[in-house]
Amino acid sequence: MKKILVITLLLVPLLFQAQEDSTKISFVSYWSIGDSYDFKITKSEERWKGDKEIKNEVNEYVANFEVIDSTATSYTIKWTYETDLQSSYDIPDNLMDRLSKYKLTEIRYKTTELGEFIEIINWKEVGKIMNEMMDDIVDVLGENDKEMKKILARSMKTFKKIFSSKEGIEQLVLDELQYFHFPFGREYDITEPILYEDELPNMLGGAPIKANAKLYFENVDFEDSFCVMKQELKLDPVDTKRVLEEVFKEMNLPEKDLEKAMENAIFDISNQNVFEYYYYPGVPHKIEVERKTVIDIDEEKGKRIDRTLIELIYQE
Repeated sequence: MKKILVITLLLVPLLFQAQEDSTKISFVSYWSIGDSYDFKITKSEERWKGDKEIKNEVNEYVANFEVIDSTATSYTIKWTYETDLQSSYDIPDNLMDRLSKYKLTEIRYKTTELGEFIEIINWKEVGKIMNEMMDDIVDVLGENDKEMKKILARSMKTFKKIFSSKEGIEQLVLDELQYFHFPFGREYDITEPILYEDELPNMLGGAPIKANAKLYFENVDFEDSFCVMKQELKLDPVDTKRVLEEVFKEMNLPEKDLEKAMENAIFDISNQNVFEYYYYPGVPHKIEVERKTVIDIDEEKGKRIDRTLIELIYQE
């Protein structure tokens, strides 16, 4: 019922619904200036060291997607979300008023006319605000404790460095936006799975790691222009071996120990992602992303599961 309601409100042209080719769908953005959607974002992180869980953290917030400009070749989007400073930095209630000006974060970015992400355009402004915020957090939390202030200032250095570059800001902000825009700009054959090679950041340092990916459609409803697309991703075994060899060489292991370590080491990353979309006009109903990382290297065992859930908030 919700799908029918949304499509009715968006006035989908009947001509578009009557597609001639029922084996293909196109993910092309049909947005207009003023289009605005709210999304609930839920991000969780679980970590284990050996068999012991050492972290279980959930963060929720509401983000707004608004089209603020449209040309023949691009869209300009405003992505606004509320920053949960109190939970993130364990700030007492009585000090929150002094940081209230940092409550909302506004990202402005461009896409192609098809909806593919291009770049953040206000990254300098965002970087300046985030650096000022971190300085103020240090001042507020370390106001009555000079030693604590020094510790906080050191811990913030890495984050301040990240927010000093366009690439760093995009890397942090694009976590959910990269999934939002992932399907756009392509025509898909819904009858055949798509097999392709992807790359993942190398958390052990060095060049990215190749991954084997599979993309396929579980369901397509042409009447409502709605589909469910799934993505599976797993590290390429050959490239995984390359990365492990690089790690062990840096550890200066003897040849016989290197061979034994390679036999027993486990380094595995896999993704299970689900995209539920109104491919016309190009709005997600729900996106579920799960990345599982398992590491067992030189008797250091660990596991991590990261989840991102993006849900469209329907207006009553």
